[in-house]
Amino acid sequence: MKRFSLKNALPAVVILLAAAAATVLPSCDEEKVEPLFAPTLESMEANYQTPQWYKDAKFGVFTHWGPQCEPESGDWYARNMYIPSHWHFNRHREKYGDQKTIGFKDVIHEWKADKWNPQELAQLFKSMGAKYVVSLANHHDNLDLWDSRYQEWNSVRVGPKRDIIGEWSKAVRGVGLHWGVSIHASHAWNWYETSRNYDGLLTKEDGAGTWWGEMGLDPQELYAQQHEPSKDSGHWNWDPNIVPPPSEVYRTKFMKRHKQLIDDYLPEVVYYDDTVAPFYPTFNDGIELTTYYYNKMYALNHGRQEVVACSKVLNEEQRKGMVWDIECGVPNEIVKPHWQTDTCIGNWHYDRGIYDRNG
Repeated sequence: MKRFSLKNALPAVVILLAAAAATVLPSCDEEKVEPLFAPTLESMEANYQTPQWYKDAKFGVFTHWGPQCEPESGDWYARNMYIPSHWHFNRHREKYGDQKTIGFKDVIHEWKADKWNPQELAQLFKSMGAKYVVSLANHHDNLDLWDSRYQEWNSVRVGPKRDIIGEWSKAVRGVGLHWGVSIHASHAWNWYETSRNYDGLLTKEDGAGTWWGEMGLDPQELYAQQHEPSKDSGHWNWDPNIVPPPSEVYRTKFMKRHKQLIDDYLPEVVYYDDTVAPFYPTFNDGIELTTYYYNKMYALNHGRQEVVACSKVLNEEQRKGMVWDIECGVPNEIVKPHWQTDTCIGNWHYDRGIYDRNG
């Protein structure tokens, strides 16, 4: 079997097994359909129904591919590269330079995606037997991989200068598969706190003589570190006793970004890399976004429920309103309703070392 490098050509592929197809896109004209969902978990639990296409799908592919694949060093590079005890720290200095000036914003600048061919990949996924594909819309690194009106750090303006999400959507749907997006960016608020001793506190005013300064970019729109640091920057949930609650400005921007993602690209699956929903339970924003999505697609599909929202760590009641995603695992008993597991081939982000070891 021929070996091949995946750095710029193929994304890190994550297998999705749906316990739970040719795509029919909804009409772009919303009918006067009364909203089915109020912005509450209770409304979701009472009214949501898993669509039949998803129940039948069984198998899909998650393309977990973004700028953190550029260093070829595996997952969470944009966080770990600022931790002196982590091997990513020295790897970054050897490949790019001192983190005080050349940080992850500059890794994004280096990422070109010049050999990426989504049409070829979509055909590959179909030949594998996949019925749906979920594309990374953003990771904790906070770069939007679409033509984002509300996030200046996006893949159309920087890095590849391509609408990654738009091209995925066209290619995947073009071969008759269902398509969706994964959203991870809520956590940039505390995930990037490791950058604070390096370039993580730079502002637009510091950009003289830099590539990003010439473009009028503000590093704080990416790093989002103008807040008090967490008591534990590795903490994953939104416990206000540990993580300073995200500001209204930060949450409002998050909502605008992802409502535009839904409006412009009409995904059939939305996956949150969150417990229940973004910012839950400290704020209701993630629940509001989910019900906005459900209602939007309910109207476009003429009063039919044809979409899926997935999230992690759902209790029995919450699983009635969303599809339970079990990362790298399965339930220890038969459960209803439908659920999904996902796992990665190699690391979540591309790791050249695995290829070099013939792993």
